Amino acid sequence: MIRNYLKIAFRSLWRSKGHSFINITGLSLGIACCILIILFVTDEWTFDRFHSKADRIYRVFARENWGENQEFFYTNTPFPMGPTLKDNIPEIESQIRIDKMGTLVKVGDSQFSETLTIAGQDFFNVFDFPIITGSSEALEQQNHVVISNELAKKYFGDADPVNKTVSIQLGEVFEDFTVAAVVAPTPTNSSIQFNLMISELNFPKLYSEQRLTSSWFSISPETYILLREGVVREKVTAKFPSVFRAVLGEERFTKSKYSAGLQPLTSIHLDTSYPVGLAPVSDPKYARILGAIAILILTVACINFVTLSIGRSMKRAKEVGVRKVVGAARRQLILQFIGEAVIVTLIAMTLGLALAVLNLPVFNALAGKQLVFPWNGFIVMIVLSLLAVIGLIAGSYPAFVLSGFRPVTILKGNIQRNSSKQNLRKVLVGVQLVLSIFLISSTLLMRNQLEFLQNKNLGFSKEQLVVIQLNVPRGGRMAERVNKGFEKAEQFKPGLTRLPGVSAVCASSHDFANGNWVNAGFTDDKGTYRTFNMNVVDEDYIPTLGMKLVQGRNFSGDNVADRKRSVIVNEAFAKAYGWTDAIGKKIPGKEFPDHEVIGVVSDFNYASLYTKVEPLVLVYEPSIILNGIENINVDNSPVPKLMIRLRPGNMQTTIDEIRSVWEKITGGEEFVFTFVDEAINTQYRADQNLGKIVSIATVLAIIIGSLGLYGLASLAMQNRTKEISIRKVLGATERSLLVLLSKDYIYLILVSLALSVPVTVYLMNNWLSTFEYRISIGAEVFLIAGGISLLIALITISYQAVRTAWSQPAETLKYE
Repeated sequence: MIRNYLKIAFRSLWRSKGHSFINITGLSLGIACCILIILFVTDEWTFDRFHSKADRIYRVFARENWGENQEFFYTNTPFPMGPTLKDNIPEIESQIRIDKMGTLVKVGDSQFSETLTIAGQDFFNVFDFPIITGSSEALEQQNHVVISNELAKKYFGDADPVNKTVSIQLGEVFEDFTVAAVVAPTPTNSSIQFNLMISELNFPKLYSEQRLTSSWFSISPETYILLREGVVREKVTAKFPSVFRAVLGEERFTKSKYSAGLQPLTSIHLDTSYPVGLAPVSDPKYARILGAIAILILTVACINFVTLSIGRSMKRAKEVGVRKVVGAARRQLILQFIGEAVIVTLIAMTLGLALAVLNLPVFNALAGKQLVFPWNGFIVMIVLSLLAVIGLIAGSYPAFVLSGFRPVTILKGNIQRNSSKQNLRKVLVGVQLVLSIFLISSTLLMRNQLEFLQNKNLGFSKEQLVVIQLNVPRGGRMAERVNKGFEKAEQFKPGLTRLPGVSAVCASSHDFANGNWVNAGFTDDKGTYRTFNMNVVDEDYIPTLGMKLVQGRNFSGDNVADRKRSVIVNEAFAKAYGWTDAIGKKIPGKEFPDHEVIGVVSDFNYASLYTKVEPLVLVYEPSIILNGIENINVDNSPVPKLMIRLRPGNMQTTIDEIRSVWEKITGGEEFVFTFVDEAINTQYRADQNLGKIVSIATVLAIIIGSLGLYGLASLAMQNRTKEISIRKVLGATERSLLVLLSKDYIYLILVSLALSVPVTVYLMNNWLSTFEYRISIGAEVFLIAGGISLLIALITISYQAVRTAWSQPAETLKYE
């Protein structure tokens, strides 16, 4: 019997080749999209779970609350945090501090710019990063270094790197390190990424003893702790207040309301309620949005299947009647038709898997991932689950409808179209159209927002602006390190400004690749705790970036006082302090050295457009600010950068000339540069990728929906062929018939548009709310989306409608 069912199923599919093609194509596209997105979502939700002790590993965070809404929350911590907790709380088994810095590495005659990770000695005992060769105890020695397999090939080719020597710049000098271990590539779903790692035993070479042992309001490393087995987090955090009261003293502890807590390792990647530390945080909304898109596309494909199956029910009615007459039970018919649905789904599944594998590289590029197909039980489970769910959902209703026909009525030829079935088909098609219009309007809004971000006036000119990171020895006070960087920048200016393709050059301690500029806190003369951001610049910074001064003047290199006591603030700073005329004012803190405000620069977006412009101070000499603050939050690279404005024209030639100047002055340091506009765009990469994926999903949904409309229109026109012939005999024109056949779909699109608008407005407002600067949702987007849907629907059904309207009545009615 099963063999007979299979034979009939394939015959039925072959007889209706067009509808079979539509069903299989739609399902395969939906399945391919669904599988790719499942891989993405799985990768997001399994971040950091590959560590065997992941359930016991926590990242320490801290808070300070100084009143007047001056609350600080950070996941980078003070250096004493880890050792203090480990020494005072016995439930903590290990503590790991992780810090990063840019440095130079010499291997033989070659020199490379690298990001150096400095980690605790127990790093490889707490975290499971596979070691290819070498010892897991590598970080227990001060002069040992761990490198990735990628760096091993870069430095030593195919030679065994273990016990080889590399020189790493720490502070003012290069120090020799022995390669003690080579690790496998860090998993892409790891919050901790590294290529070059040395032990925390080297911290004293980089930081003062005070910062390492007693500075609780200067943050830098991330601190991780490993709890002993069976210990609950709440038991540990309950001991934190007494520990911090003891190390800070009652007065500072009470004044700052200092507190700390523990964030599970497995929540770091997707929990946006915590500040970003050394690793980027992904917004879980992207995984949810993509998951919803996968469901939407699969729903559209399944709706196609159901509507076409119901539409074809009239053609298979006699088959059902004959089968019932010869003794077929309804259960057998249901089994037969569900089996046909499963066969179609199986064929579509095979094609969908092939499409997913072939398009995985493209999807990785869009999603910013490095996903691979896990040919294991996981992918088998996904395939079988989709096969069962789609086959049953898409096949159940048609099976129950077809098996419910009464044989006597069928064989007498008296079966009529059931209005409830017609209404169901309209509802299903309406759902398709609502989803399509929602996706089209969402795509248009996302594109408009991203274009707005790219084209918004940021308060400075970002085009043709190049940034080059200067290499300055790490260590010592920040002011000393910054000043050395500016001294080095001055060495480049004469050679660079003489280049014909360069219009201006300046130096800045921070660029626009991220918003983590120096954040300083102080108590003003009224006892209120205040904060602001700071950037150290030279006199060429404002003109090079094309900024506008709304009050006062710029720094002057010839004015010795500007180097010692002048600052420039932005409009947000002046507004926050209630200054209408800021010139000559002082930052109202008792500890600041003598200084004055000489200018107010128009607000510019130095952070991303997700946030508003915060108060900012530009200084020539950092000690003006650093000597007067109580608290500082600084990223790991407050080292000056060269910012070079290029002239329009052959920029590649200019870049090559800049490289020559760089190599001449540095003696062969690795030349690395970025364009500011590209760096700024990377801040919105996740939203840009999401927009591209939604656009592709929209196109797929439109294609699948159009295939379904075409098939449904084909069946509908076949059922109305005699009606149309009679109307033509009675004098109806082809134009009136075309309007008659199309108007139902036009009404359906209008209703679908009305239903999709509130859903789109609600969901897109939620997405747009993540941006401080955003577009408004206008009616034109929905008019365009509705117009596109209407046009696509009319094009889709026009062929069938025109062919039916052009049919000859004599041919259609000659057998009546």
